[in-house]
Amino acid sequence: MNKSRLSCTLAITFALAGTCTASEYVIDQRDSKYQKATEHLANAQRALAVAQAELKLAEAQHPLPGLDLVRMLSQIKPVEETISVIIWPEQKRLQYQTATPDGLFFTPTRAGEK
Repeated sequence: MNKSRLSCTLAITFALAGTCTASEYVIDQRDSKYQKATEHLANAQRALAVAQAELKLAEAQHPLPGLDLVRMLSQIKPVEETISVIIWPEQKRLQYQTATPDGLFFTPTRAGEK
């Protein structure tokens, strides 16, 4: 993974983690700003997963001096957990919203039949 991309991803993620204190507000899920914010958090969550995988691949390829993988991953873990707590209700809501029924929910009746 490109070093600048990794550092940019981590910087954005840590910045987002410090600003996600929405517990004192009423959240309107229909608000376009809310939807964009959750989309960005989902993107950050995916970027963190990619960053972790790339760090593990980098360490597996060659031992690099100064690369403390355990410390770096331990710093990413709290950010990932915070994002997951914020994103989970929205993911669950979208999962049920996009569910498609696959059965009959009414019995068709015809007039005059007994």
